[in-house]
Amino acid sequence: MRFLRPVAIWLLGLLLVPPSFAVALDMEEWVPGLKLSPFLTERIDYETNVFQVPSHAQSSVIFRTIPGFLADYTFGPHSLSVGGRVDILRYVALPEQNTVNYAFVTQLRLEFPRTLVNIRDDIVRTTDPPNTELTGPIVSLTNTLNAQTEYRVTDRFSVGTEASWLHVSFQDPTVAADLNRNEYLINGSVYWKVRPTLDLKLTPFYIREDFTDSTNRNVNDYGGTLGLRGAITPRLTSTFRVGILDRVPDSSGQPGYLGWIMGGGFIYTPTDRTMISLIFDRSPQESTFNDVPFYVTTNAALNFSQRITPKITVTAKLGGGVNNYPEKQETVGGQFKFRQDYFYAFSVGAEYQIRRWLNVGVDYAHMGRTSNFDQYDFKDDRITGRVTLQF
Repeated sequence: MRFLRPVAIWLLGLLLVPPSFAVALDMEEWVPGLKLSPFLTERIDYETNVFQVPSHAQSSVIFRTIPGFLADYTFGPHSLSVGGRVDILRYVALPEQNTVNYAFVTQLRLEFPRTLVNIRDDIVRTTDPPNTELTGPIVSLTNTLNAQTEYRVTDRFSVGTEASWLHVSFQDPTVAADLNRNEYLINGSVYWKVRPTLDLKLTPFYIREDFTDSTNRNVNDYGGTLGLRGAITPRLTSTFRVGILDRVPDSSGQPGYLGWIMGGGFIYTPTDRTMISLIFDRSPQESTFNDVPFYVTTNAALNFSQRITPKITVTAKLGGGVNNYPEKQETVGGQFKFRQDYFYAFSVGAEYQIRRWLNVGVDYAHMGRTSNFDQYDFKDDRITGRVTLQF
């Protein structure tokens, strides 16, 4: 799993996985081992600040039609999964923002007596901003190809490798063309089973970033993390990791970074109806702010889900953090400062499962940012209603 370049965790959501309440169609009669989960969501949003600007906010009702599918083919201990969804967005007050987004995933998982191989490719075209610096609708295309292997040497000791390629491109050259790039990651991992369900994981890694339009941004990342993987108790699981990163730019005129990083988190299920997750992230992120090539984000998110009855589930989410920039820049008032942004988001929602194939939901979300560069402040509210059919 990639450690760096995460999507802002305060905006995390399901990408391709259909709602968990539904049961996949069993295609065994025609193709043994094949299950298919088509779905269709109709969603209506009201957003108060579509472009997430500090003043003169523009609001709109947004209609979204989201068809998709997830197919899983199992053969012996192995599996092949293919999924996709299309988001058709229609803005009532801002028709020039109408667009079609999409996401596709292919995953091959091979399990042998001592060896696990996992290969996955994700292609995503979206207008959601990729991090907490950029705001408003921004068209980007991302392709991530990842291959992982793990070999169990003994019952308690395993080794693994990972290699990935990430390609990012932005459609509008005036917004984020400087961030168009290819990233190449390679790492090795050592796993030590401290208990039957829990591994201690040590992972040194190397990442190369080659920028398409701004080659002076090219950089090498060297680092390592130590983490916990698996079940700490029957009701508490971990993906948390912490480590150190040395960011070394090719250009001597660019700033570097040497410091600690972290990612992943914990999931706690005190009852069969309750789930609480706590997710962390600290890492450098690529920046479009003047000539500063990156900023360091430190953030966390707390998610709560409670099934009130077999048909009703409520959720609550709270997240926030701070972005710190490594070089002083001139403010609108003529002062020179290190830019620092504080951002936050919270939401509440409820879902009602009318039938096993029919689900309705409503959500309210609020997010905002406060910066010592006032022109980057904003507040945004969103109210959402949705209906999902899962066949």
